[in-house]
Amino acid sequence: MKVVYSWLKEFLPEAPRSDRLEEMLAGLGIETEAIYPLPVPHSKIVFAQVKEVRPIEGKGVQQLILDAGLEVRVVSAASNAKAGVGVALALPGAVLPDGSCISARKVAGVESFGMALSARELGMGEYAGGLLELPPDALPPGTPLAEVYGPDEVIEIEITPNRPDWLSVYGVARDLAALGLGLVEPNPSPKTTPIPLPFGVWIEDPRACDRFTLFYARGVRVGPSPLLAQRRLLAAGMRPISNVVDATNYAMLELGNPMHAYDAKRIGEGLYVRFARPGERLTTLDGVTRALSPDDLLITVKKGPESYPAGLAGIMGGAQEEIWEGTTAVALEVAHFDPVVVRRSAKRHGLRTEASYRFERGADPEGLLRAAARFLELLQAWGGEGVEAAAEWRELNHLQPRAPIPFRPAYTNRLVGLEYPEEEQLSILRRLGCRAEAEGTGLYRVYPPSHRVDLNIEEDLVEEVARIVGYEKIPVRLPSFFPHPDNLGVDEPYEASERLKAVMAGLGFQEVINYAWTSPEECEHLRAPLPTVYMQNPQTRERTALRTMLYPGLLKNLQAALAQGEEGPFLLFELGRVFQRTETPHLGALLLGEVVAGRWQRGLEGGFFALKGLLETAAQGLGSQVRVEKQAFPHLHPGISGVVYWNNAPVGHIGALHPAIAEDLELPSGVFLFELSLPLPKGETLFRDMPRHPANLRDLAVVVPESVPYAEVEGLIRAHAGPYLEKLEVFDVYRGKPLATGQKSLAFHLAFRHPERTLTDPETDSFMQRIFAGLEEKGYAIRR
Repeated sequence: MKVVYSWLKEFLPEAPRSDRLEEMLAGLGIETEAIYPLPVPHSKIVFAQVKEVRPIEGKGVQQLILDAGLEVRVVSAASNAKAGVGVALALPGAVLPDGSCISARKVAGVESFGMALSARELGMGEYAGGLLELPPDALPPGTPLAEVYGPDEVIEIEITPNRPDWLSVYGVARDLAALGLGLVEPNPSPKTTPIPLPFGVWIEDPRACDRFTLFYARGVRVGPSPLLAQRRLLAAGMRPISNVVDATNYAMLELGNPMHAYDAKRIGEGLYVRFARPGERLTTLDGVTRALSPDDLLITVKKGPESYPAGLAGIMGGAQEEIWEGTTAVALEVAHFDPVVVRRSAKRHGLRTEASYRFERGADPEGLLRAAARFLELLQAWGGEGVEAAAEWRELNHLQPRAPIPFRPAYTNRLVGLEYPEEEQLSILRRLGCRAEAEGTGLYRVYPPSHRVDLNIEEDLVEEVARIVGYEKIPVRLPSFFPHPDNLGVDEPYEASERLKAVMAGLGFQEVINYAWTSPEECEHLRAPLPTVYMQNPQTRERTALRTMLYPGLLKNLQAALAQGEEGPFLLFELGRVFQRTETPHLGALLLGEVVAGRWQRGLEGGFFALKGLLETAAQGLGSQVRVEKQAFPHLHPGISGVVYWNNAPVGHIGALHPAIAEDLELPSGVFLFELSLPLPKGETLFRDMPRHPANLRDLAVVVPESVPYAEVEGLIRAHAGPYLEKLEVFDVYRGKPLATGQKSLAFHLAFRHPERTLTDPETDSFMQRIFAGLEEKGYAIRR
């Protein structure tokens, strides 16, 4: 939102300088993005009238004969150059805001003694598609524009979605006035005439349009709007079009209510607000013909029993009924539409307009009549002396009264932590436009103003009191109360996830955060469970449903990194929610490349065992244990995949990415994944003293068939080792002679320790003999 400082001063005569104003806006919660001056035109940029336009054959330009106090001839390529309008003329020697200097020169073989300027060239806006058209009698020809366009500033502010009342100059001034500045209330008073209204108004669904008004004026002469109005419109980011259209935009920027003007002779019996019928189409003011949906709310022209589209309600009007040079009678629509209906249509058609921006957030339903009166006042000032405004208007009003909000000043003091006097709190709410009625001792019933759609509960009113008094006055101190028993432990899930993130980061993983959207096609393509939760209004075709697993997002992260030329190694993890039958937090991780130095069997440093080792280390850091048992999963390699048991509970899977998926995604081989459901089962936390006695160490090599998993051998050893086996670690896997084909040798380190004394070698040997017997009973050989 761009606010012209001089415009704001009309409502706040006591407004301080812009730098102090920025501080006051920040205190109100309005962030200032930029403050910049509006350039004052150079003394040699003057007002001129176009007397004649002479095309230059074959050059695509024309010569303009101008009256600038004396005759001046310039060459221009502007398509809107025409006799009878005023323009800004830069004479030789003039310096433009961008620093360029104008001189007499030949253009297309014709002498040009200056330059007729566009809004951008004059430093008044971004529009450069033609000359800035000014009223032909705005100033005496040759008058420097600096006499009208004096020093001014633009304050560009960021508007939060919950405060649509800030989307107007008056709305910003109104909030600033609550800090104690004097406010000039707008009181437009057009001259009205008792003339009959030639149209009616009808509404199909009052829930989509709960208020609709239609005003009438005749005797209009369409032309350019005044110089100062054009400068303000351009500074606010809007292009001047004509005095009628500019009056609608000016009144909207000033007071906040969008409106639309129609050529009154083109709206038949009147306007009918309804939803679109199947197959209907509409050509909007931007020249685009749009296929309409039954969910699109329309303004239609009624003719007999039929009605045809004349505009997308709250978004953009139709081209057939627009104001044109021959318009002499104007019908003005000022309405209030349901924000959700407008937002959906705007998104469906890819249209974002100043009107839709305001309606989507919530325009003031009670501000319609004042905004219409301001338009009629401007129209009479800008549209010629013969403009007659009808004293009556058409209106359908289905607004429902807002419920009052209970308010307790004592609650404000308890919540904020300060002692605000009761009358001071009520005074603040009144300055903000609220009406308070006493309900009893210390209790009030507060009616918020219609423009404050964000005030709905008592805490909203508390926040308003604190905002106006000043957040900086709230002391920083610890609360003096204890949490309710029901709140004890509520932060445990957050703390657990933070611990998990810290452990993963400590192992070298990099966290990624992906969108929670997916599509059925993507899930099928990557062999993930199909979605169960779909979006009614998807952002794109690739984001139509909520994800069911995390690994597809990690694979896309890897694709993007490889496409950017990153070499790796890659260790990625994400902690996020997935949506299958229920919403569940997951931990997903991906590995590609050599990430740990191999202690044995070179070539496995970046493979399955590396990722499994990192997972085991993560579990150890969280005081838990992990084991993996072989099991196939659709998206994993059938021979390199397994189910993960965390503290003996199955929580997810681990393995190599399926080769078919890797080939389809053009990923290199050697991508490994795991994904776990959260929260992870807690293990028993046991306190143990530091060992006081030495451990007895033994090594063991077991020959087993290739198909026997490590977990089975580990289980047998632990089952027969007795109570003093403290540590079991595999340190080698051997295949080859003298072992038979299809056999492998697993070598283990074993450590035995008694908690109260030193184990003797015969005792340890007896433990090993029991292990040997158990393995041989199973049919496995011991390499001695």
